[in-house]
Amino acid sequence: RHHDLAQRLWLLGIRETMILATLLQPEKTFTQELAYSWMKNCNNTELIEQTNLNLFQHLEFAPSFCLTCIASEDLQHKIFGYTLALRIYKKLTKNETESILQSVLKLNNMQDKEGSLFNTIAICLARLCRKDCATAHLIYDAIHDFAKDKSKGKNHIHQTVKQELIFLGYLDEKF
Repeated sequence: RHHDLAQRLWLLGIRETMILATLLQPEKTFTQELAYSWMKNCNNTELIEQTNLNLFQHLEFAPSFCLTCIASEDLQHKIFGYTLALRIYKKLTKNETESILQSVLKLNNMQDKEGSLFNTIAICLARLCRKDCATAHLIYDAIHDFAKDKSKGKNHIHQTVKQELIFLGYLDEKF
């Protein structure tokens, strides 16, 4: 791990060097300012996933950072935040989990064309259901109306969470 080398690789802006930078960057020297800068340069789903997997999930400030990204108006930042949340779900407090759920419930104006966001949210909520039975039922009850919504994205979120609850043994229904 080497901070300067990681920074130089990231600045090259090439997919492979950016991914390598996430593997080489020490967590201790990675500041929140650098995190925001790197997050803004993640312009595709693969880079978002690799950056969160290799580096961001290990950061001390990951929970607050994911909530900040989720609160953003920028679609890529939201995807980044939900992707980070699904990676760090065990570290999230009850209040942080509820904050993520509330952000999902406020997505009234999202269009179905933003399928990658809906898919990321679905996976994130399904992962949060693994925390415990109470959290799983809180999430399922909160998104219950998504099943009847005209939005395919919200239907997808509901179906994904429902399937996770069945898998975990929290629901006896067949899908």
